[in-house]
Amino acid sequence: MQFKSDCIACLMRRQTGQISKYADEEKKLAYLKDVCAEIAKAPAGVAAPYLVSRFNRAFKKYFDEEDIYGEVKKESNDFVLERLPKIEAEVNASADPVLSALKFARLGNYIDFGALHGAVDMDELDGKLMSALSSEQVDETEYKNLTRDLENARELVYILDNAGEIVLDKLFIEKIKEKYPRLLVTAAVRGAPVLNDVTLEDAEYTGLSEVCRVIDNGSDISGTQISEIGEELKSALLRADVIVAKGQGNFETMLGCGYNVYYLFLCKCDLFVRTFGVKKLTGVIFNEKRMPEFK
Repeated sequence: MQFKSDCIACLMRRQTGQISKYADEEKKLAYLKDVCAEIAKAPAGVAAPYLVSRFNRAFKKYFDEEDIYGEVKKESNDFVLERLPKIEAEVNASADPVLSALKFARLGNYIDFGALHGAVDMDELDGKLMSALSSEQVDETEYKNLTRDLENARELVYILDNAGEIVLDKLFIEKIKEKYPRLLVTAAVRGAPVLNDVTLEDAEYTGLSEVCRVIDNGSDISGTQISEIGEELKSALLRADVIVAKGQGNFETMLGCGYNVYYLFLCKCDLFVRTFGVKKLTGVIFNEKRMPEFK
C-alpha cells in the first residue's frame, strides 16, 4: 500500500525522537534533511516500512550505533521466555490450543518499539497476557477459514515481526504443527537489523529454529516489500498454500500481493484505528482476498 500523509507525520516524529539524545546539532540536521529527501524521492506504491529502511541507511552515515534496538530486543525475548511455561500450560489446557495460541501470538504484536514510538509498557503487556484467553476476541468466520486452509495445505509460510513477539509465534507454530503434522512450515525473519524486528539471531536465541525452517527475507525493510525481498522468500511464497503475516509492517507492505495471506496484528496507529473503526490496540485478522477497503 502507498504510505499516507499520516505515515509521514508519524515517521518524522519517530526520527526526531530517535536522534534527540545526540548533541551534534549539525549531524542531526543533516540526518533529518536526508530523511526528508528519502520521503520526497520514494517511488509510488511503497509503504512506510520501505522508508524506514532508507532512514536507517542514512542514520548509519551520521551516528555510530549499528543496532540501537539490540538490547531491548534481548530484554523483550527474555521477558516473554520467562512467562512461556505458564502461557503454554494455559494453551494446552484450553479447548482449542491453536485458537488460544493465536490469541497470544497476536497479542505479542504489542511489543513494537517503532509504531508505539518506544512506549511499550511491559507491565501493561504482563496484564494483557494474564487475561488473553478471556479478553482477546478472534473473528470466528476468518478463524474457520484459516483452519480449513491449514487442513488442506501442504506448505505454510509464517512471516514474523518483532522480538519478544517471536516467542509467542513459536508457540503458535508448534500448535499448528501438532494439529496439522503433514504441514511444512517455513518462518521468515528480517534480513538485517531494523527497529526491534526479528532476525536469524532472534530465531536461534528463542528456539524457533529448532521448531521449523527459518529463512531471512533478504531485505532491511521492516516488512515484506515483495519487490525488495530475496529469492529464497520469493520462492517460498510462491509455493505456500497459506501465509500468516504478523504485524502492521507486513500488512502495509504485502497488501494487494494476491497471495493467500492471513494478516494478524494489533491496530497501533491512528490510521489503522480510523480505517477499521476499532479502538487502539484492538487485534484483527484479515485475509488478503477478503479485505475490507483500506483507505
